[in-house]
Amino acid sequence: MVPTLYGLLMFLVGLFVSGQGILYMAVIATLFGGTAVAFATALGGANVTPAMLAQGFTGLNLMRREGLRGFLRPVEFATPTFWLLLLTVWAMATAFVMPRLLQGQLMVAGFDRSESGGAYLVGPLGPVSMNITQAMYAFLALMTFVMTRTLLTRPGAGLAAARAVLWAAGLNVVAALLEMAQYQLGLVPILAYLKNANYAMMGGEVAGLMRITGTFPETSMFSQYTLALVAFTHTLWMHGVLRGWARTLTLANLLLLLLSTSGTAYVSLAICTTVALLYTFLRLMRVGQIGPYSLYLKLTGSGLVLAVGVLLFVPPALDAVSDFFSVVIGQKLTSDSGAIRGALNAQALQTFVESFGLGAGLGCCRASSFALVVLSNLGWVGAVLFVFFVTPILFGRIPEHLASTDRVIAIGARRAVFATLVSASLIALVYDLGFLFYIMAALAYVPKRQP
Repeated sequence: MVPTLYGLLMFLVGLFVSGQGILYMAVIATLFGGTAVAFATALGGANVTPAMLAQGFTGLNLMRREGLRGFLRPVEFATPTFWLLLLTVWAMATAFVMPRLLQGQLMVAGFDRSESGGAYLVGPLGPVSMNITQAMYAFLALMTFVMTRTLLTRPGAGLAAARAVLWAAGLNVVAALLEMAQYQLGLVPILAYLKNANYAMMGGEVAGLMRITGTFPETSMFSQYTLALVAFTHTLWMHGVLRGWARTLTLANLLLLLLSTSGTAYVSLAICTTVALLYTFLRLMRVGQIGPYSLYLKLTGSGLVLAVGVLLFVPPALDAVSDFFSVVIGQKLTSDSGAIRGALNAQALQTFVESFGLGAGLGCCRASSFALVVLSNLGWVGAVLFVFFVTPILFGRIPEHLASTDRVIAIGARRAVFATLVSASLIALVYDLGFLFYIMAALAYVPKRQP
């Protein structure tokens, strides 16, 4: 393990953080997806991210204040925590058993960090370093969910978590604006020094526009993270919780998504907007009024009016917009990248079938869709357990006894979970959905019986 300067700085900060500050650190650390606080040399230089280190400090804080019994309080039968525990045990077991049990019997598309610089591999199934790293991420995801659920039992923790998300949203805007200023004005590339992780840093431009990556290695990761933030902050704005900052940060992050040149952002936004509008009309038909959901109609209407106005008064804009989306979305499907993603998905589906539905083991297969990642790596067992985990989070009834502010925060987190799953269904290469996903999942789930 080789620490970096950022790791030493974060370690010093973690020593002095306590109480609600732990929540702030855990949430804000998820923003730095392109930063490494250390490198695991035994795993081919795998990155230890700020979010991972933050969870370590969270665990120490909980053990010191709550003890082991308090730490494990959220683990109850037939709850999301229980299903995630089973899913993690199954995932970690497959990572070490399946590549050896079925070694050489299946063809898989994977990635091995033990190769020089890392390498995509299409070949016979066998153990690879990604089995270890993805198993570690799965375990940390479980710990993140459990520890966040425990932290949320403290008075005022829900509102503190919401404020922490707003901080992350604000810093996300600052990073994107700084990147844009660097690109347009030729300033010192500060973010390049921040993004020291062993990832391929993919930026550049598309159709003459800069691809926004912020603090992440690539535009699609920035888009997935920002979309989750918008899903959460717009809910706070809609229901009047921390409205001032929530409104400002929603509009700022939404604008960044539109400027990002990310096909993932545009397709995910279209899906989420369609679902939001359908829900609004269903609510109107059911109760006769839409209440705060009028925000969806206002934002959609404003966008349509703006688009029509531009096309009427600037006719060449239609051709420019058409050419832009042809490059960002249309040509991407027929590009080498699109062909590779299609081949990965086809291979993942074939792996699922040839493994008799059991999967090849966590970390063995890559795809370009989270659903196919789960099926090809964890099989139908993993898919069923994930559905059991996420269903009560997305669709569970929020108890009537919950305070109005906490209710809004839970609804916002639920929408962030949904938004992440939408974007992951389009681009996810691996099982790891990011630490913010599991923090939001913990915020979204409200047990019928409060501890």
